[in-house]
Amino acid sequence: MTIIDTTQAETSMEQENRYTSGVYGKRPVTIARGEGATLWDAEGRAYIDCAAGHGVANIGHGRPEIAAALSAQAQRLVTCPEIFYNDTRACLLERLSQVTPAGIEHFFLCNSGTEAVEGAFKFARLVTGRTQIIATLRGFHGRSMGALSATWEPHYREPFAPLLPDVTHIRYNNLEAAEAAISEQTAAVIIELVQGEGGVHSATPEYVAGLARLCRERGALLIVDEVQTGFGRTGRLFACEHYDLQPDILCMAKSLAGGVPMGAVGLGPRVMESGRVSRGAHGSTFGGNPLACAAALATLDILERESLPTRAARLGAYALGRLRGMRSPLVREVRGQGLLIGIELKRRSQPYLEQLCERGILALPAGPNVIRLLPPLVISEHQLEQVLDTIEEVLEGSRALSERAQLAQEEAASTEPRLADPEVALLHNMLTIPSLSRRESALAYYLAGQARQLGLYASVDEAGNFVASTHENLEEQHPIVLLGHMDTVPGNIPVRFEEGLLYGRGAVDAKGPLAAFISATARVQRAGTPATPIVVIGAVEEEAATSKGARAVVGRYQPQACIIGEPSSSTAVTIGYKGRLLVEGRVARDSSHSAGPQRSSNEIAAAFWERIRAHAEQWNAEYAGNSAFAALMPSLRSINSLQNGMEDQTQFLIGYRLPPRFDIAELRIQLQEWADADEVQISFSGEEAAFQSSRATPLARTFGRVLRAGGHAPVFKYKTGTSDMNVVAPIWGENIVAYGPGDSSLDHTPNEHIAVAEYQHAITVLEQVLQVLGRESHASLERTSVSDSPESSVEVGAES
Repeated sequence: MTIIDTTQAETSMEQENRYTSGVYGKRPVTIARGEGATLWDAEGRAYIDCAAGHGVANIGHGRPEIAAALSAQAQRLVTCPEIFYNDTRACLLERLSQVTPAGIEHFFLCNSGTEAVEGAFKFARLVTGRTQIIATLRGFHGRSMGALSATWEPHYREPFAPLLPDVTHIRYNNLEAAEAAISEQTAAVIIELVQGEGGVHSATPEYVAGLARLCRERGALLIVDEVQTGFGRTGRLFACEHYDLQPDILCMAKSLAGGVPMGAVGLGPRVMESGRVSRGAHGSTFGGNPLACAAALATLDILERESLPTRAARLGAYALGRLRGMRSPLVREVRGQGLLIGIELKRRSQPYLEQLCERGILALPAGPNVIRLLPPLVISEHQLEQVLDTIEEVLEGSRALSERAQLAQEEAASTEPRLADPEVALLHNMLTIPSLSRRESALAYYLAGQARQLGLYASVDEAGNFVASTHENLEEQHPIVLLGHMDTVPGNIPVRFEEGLLYGRGAVDAKGPLAAFISATARVQRAGTPATPIVVIGAVEEEAATSKGARAVVGRYQPQACIIGEPSSSTAVTIGYKGRLLVEGRVARDSSHSAGPQRSSNEIAAAFWERIRAHAEQWNAEYAGNSAFAALMPSLRSINSLQNGMEDQTQFLIGYRLPPRFDIAELRIQLQEWADADEVQISFSGEEAAFQSSRATPLARTFGRVLRAGGHAPVFKYKTGTSDMNVVAPIWGENIVAYGPGDSSLDHTPNEHIAVAEYQHAITVLEQVLQVLGRESHASLERTSVSDSPESSVEVGAES
């Protein structure tokens, strides 16, 4: 039984009412937390959010990627004014230039939409030397003195008159009014392509095209206010894209940084080519601070990775169809674009907004008689159905949940994995956090926070590794180490559930095994702190040649057993990996005519590769037999050439997979001799010797016992790839295996996914293995004689 303390909500309301300025009309709800499109109040009641912080929460609430980005950046640098350069800000500026409408390539960073509009007005007056600003009826652009001057609603403006001079308002969607108003004194025209606060009215294509033409012809600048419509809200990343419009100045804010205050003014060619935007023209103390920039970069990644503008277009079209089909005498018109929707009523909207709130739906007004819906773009289809059904019930006065929504709910409950399972939710959330090699910090800090919530001691070490353990003090102890890795290869795979499968980059290689490690260790810890410490490590740069994370911990621990986190399937164990050697080469030759006798750099590089391939073929015929694990396997990973009229250059990368006991030093000498003969410059990196263990080790036997006890015939594999086993096993010893759920043939592919059932099975297997290891000493495990069952087998599997 859950007991809810309502005094907390009452106290919060009393505190705010006592000390707040009093300028806000408040609803009697104390919001305490949020996730996705759901908000919870202090009493634990859930609401579907169709306000999204006035359009701020496009990517939803409680995004772990934003929390992780903020945490990582805050520990590095919070503030840095624009009188200095900053790497995070530089990345954001470049990213904005890539996603904003064509021609917008320079940006002034600020903290809100109002500031963006203020900056836009200043730039427009500075560039044109004119003073007049033209806005539209029903337009809303902010509440500071300059922005308020362009806002139409009289009750916002009149108490503060006189405002900025030379600001006039014309009718929206009326090109004749614009033609009469724009003159040689006009610095800029400012327009919302969809008026949000003004009732959700969309500009017509003819009006927008004509307005842009008039501004060009008469020397005025066109300012497009996309503070509310930007970043996916209307079904495109920017509403400008619906009109093929290239504004002179673009105002952005609200959802730019996923809920962190941030605004931006995008400046087009007519502004920058004027030569009048110079040092000291404008400024902001907090504008472009690294904390907000980090959040904005994470937000843009989410918008792209999850295709949220496309989702907004699809769900918005469906919602508009449903709402326009309502049979309510209260409704005058339904308007909108994407997930910016207005329901115009024949009466005041406030009573109906209150009824929706009572039924768990938070919506907004847009003028006195319009209900505005601005849900996060991540709202689920089931949640959207609930919203539409509730609106119909409130406005039609009769309907409860529709049969359609009930069927959808039943179908979802029977077919979709549920994120209510915290172990599945952990992996799902990990997949939503990009973690390429050397960019794992966001995931590391997220995992440290999650591990602490699970009762583990957790931190991020000096190398950037995530480390969690069952014991606070590990000095002079010989723990069980579970060494996974966090980094993935490039490539965006939308994170999604389909028929019991979880898709996402890293689902198989990296994050699936690591999530299973964390979950299994947390289970063991919940059962009581184990006698033998368990350490979980999420290493950095495993996919890179450096193996930085594994090298940083190899001297720190002396484990009695180590499990490497790599996919093998939940019923298989890997006991060997091939070695590796990377060969980078460069050939440079003076340019010559293609009909001449001199070999080009491309031909020399190709001949060098052919010599390597033939050598491996000959070596394998003599030593490898039919075993892929025993074979010498070179591959030409990349080759690039450049001709500049003076010199031909060819660069290439060759990767070797090396068999056990192979003489790497002798191979390097041979390669260098061939390279010297053809004047090829080569260098070596990523060298790792192959490592081969045995299924007779105590750890391998324990896995065998646990799998057989569960009714599975264990399979022991040798893999033709490499892993961190190659780095740590020579120092930590042979009591080491690699284990993890997933099909390794899906590694690094566009179809990477993992079966949720297999992932959950792997957690159970790991939990039982850890319990056995914790009960039995290393010596007793060695004495335990467990014969290999006849159904056990050894496989060789490829791994990219």
